Amino acid sequence: MNKILFLSVFLFSQCVFAQRYEVPPTSSTGSHTPVISDAAMEQCVKLYNEAKWLGGDINSTQVDNYNSSSVNRYNSKIRQHTQMTNRFNSDCAGKQSRSAYEAAKKLNNRR
Repeated sequence: MNKILFLSVFLFSQCVFAQRYEVPPTSSTGSHTPVISDAAMEQCVKLYNEAKWLGGDINSTQVDNYNSSSVNRYNSKIRQHTQMTNRFNSDCAGKQSRSAYEAAKKLNNRR
């Protein structure tokens, strides 16, 4: 029993720590692309990845349609994901920073 518990905790921790921050895709990098600060870009990288991970969690969530708590938890995740996506789209999408790759690297080193 202890071996199974240890293995479960080990596998869970590997999944959690395996997540690495990635640079969001850029739509354009031309001279007319708005530039944001490095600090703002770091927040955009963080937001992009956390929304991506939450989306993965939502896609793998089993919902018991006959259990209001299960439905409420799922709907809460959907609302949170929608808010994150909307914020990314308004504050980050289509913008560039000199340091998007540095921001992802910095966030990964903090983990």
